[in-house]
Amino acid sequence: MKNRLWIPFTILFVIGIQVMARQSPTANPSDPCNEITSNIAPGNDKEKKKEPIEHDPLADPIEEMRTRAQKKLDEKNFKELQDAATELAAISARMSKEIDAGGPYVISLRVQDDLEQIEKLTKRVRSRAK
Repeated sequence: MKNRLWIPFTILFVIGIQVMARQSPTANPSDPCNEITSNIAPGNDKEKKKEPIEHDPLADPIEEMRTRAQKKLDEKNFKELQDAATELAAISARMSKEIDAGGPYVISLRVQDDLEQIEKLTKRVRSRAK
């Protein structure tokens, strides 16, 4: 009689463990991803809260790491493309003013330097965009 009572309790115990494993983890305030960190940039006194990292306990950890690394790489490339585009706009505006100031028969050496910088930046943008 005692042996028959253990079977339902064992089954309920195993099912309870499986249900607990599939539940999403709760946000823990002591989790390092939830800490408030201050920006190190000078002149920026705002405090920034890190977003918790989404984690699926049943997912492949290697694939999850690849996905995170690819996301960081994409964000870095996007930021570099934005910086290069801003720099290209500034150089072209400066070059336009230099050409207007020189007149129709004079091309300044600064214009030549600006053209070289533009070539370098466009190569960098082209390689990042691929």
